Amino acid sequence: MGLRWGWYWGIWALMGLYMATWDLAMYPSASIVRLLVMNLLQNGTWGLLGLFLLWLANRRPIESFAWSQWRTWTLHLLASVVVAALGLFLAYIISLLVESRDWRKPLDLAMAVKGLPRFYRAYFHTNLLFMWAVVAAFHGLRIYWKYKAREVEAARLETRFAEAQNLALRMQLQPHFLFNTLNSIAALVHSNPDGADTMISRLGDFLRTTLEAPQDQWVTLRRELVFIQDYLGIEQIRFQDRLRVELQIPAELMEVRVPNFILQPLVENALKHGLADRPQGGTVRLGVRKESGDLVIEIQDDGEGFVSGREGVGLANVRSRLGLLYKGKHRLDILGASGRGTLVILRLPLDAEAES
Repeated sequence: MGLRWGWYWGIWALMGLYMATWDLAMYPSASIVRLLVMNLLQNGTWGLLGLFLLWLANRRPIESFAWSQWRTWTLHLLASVVVAALGLFLAYIISLLVESRDWRKPLDLAMAVKGLPRFYRAYFHTNLLFMWAVVAAFHGLRIYWKYKAREVEAARLETRFAEAQNLALRMQLQPHFLFNTLNSIAALVHSNPDGADTMISRLGDFLRTTLEAPQDQWVTLRRELVFIQDYLGIEQIRFQDRLRVELQIPAELMEVRVPNFILQPLVENALKHGLADRPQGGTVRLGVRKESGDLVIEIQDDGEGFVSGREGVGLANVRSRLGLLYKGKHRLDILGASGRGTLVILRLPLDAEAES
């Protein structure tokens, strides 16, 4: 607010300087000091009277150009005319006092009254324009502030909407994961009852960990890896000695924040579509590195290989969530060929959380 008032009085001071040079150009023999003092005092007086117009504009703002606003428009027009007339009268008195050689000597009222009409004819329209400029500037700033406030509110609503969509996608993904895991347990019930029992116990632990975790959009990479290792612990019971896991994650990247529950569907895809149908199983490699300001996550398997168009619920969900959170600043590439394995490369900007 202090800065805005500084601008307000600064503009009036600049107007005083400008009008002093104008008078100096018209009256070269006049005293520069007197002209400067007179114009600064006059513009300061107009600035004080302009505060009334600002107060009125704040109490009764002009909301539109509609005919229904005619009373407000009339009120501001009349107020600006009255303020301009009063301001010009006070400016005339100031000019007489400053130009007087002896301030202690009373003014010649007859001369003052005689010169007043000419003064009004010369300067009234200019002064009225100043008052209109005050009102117009107030409403211009008011419209700008309302626009900025709406812009901020729209951004806040967009963020909340994206958060709600992201949460809905996560809620969709967790039942999908649970359904797939229960199918795996059902396949073990008769062939490996002990394994099925252990798998149920680990699933319970995993779900408890998931439910107790904060429902944030972002978690540290360390926390996300806990989910992955818990999930792989469940899957290793089903695969037994057919599943090998390799993790290559630098310790300095463990505290980097990533979207919550974003890696599990990618690892699940590697197991389900790459290794599940291979009698000999295979290897899943999870690597993380920093490259050109991005966090690069690679999930690779040596299984059946990715077939274009075979994207399921999990992968479609991941793409949707990444689109909401990163707004196109990420990349998700899936490379592979039949019988030669699959490589998923996820590239995430490291500063994305701050921007979102």
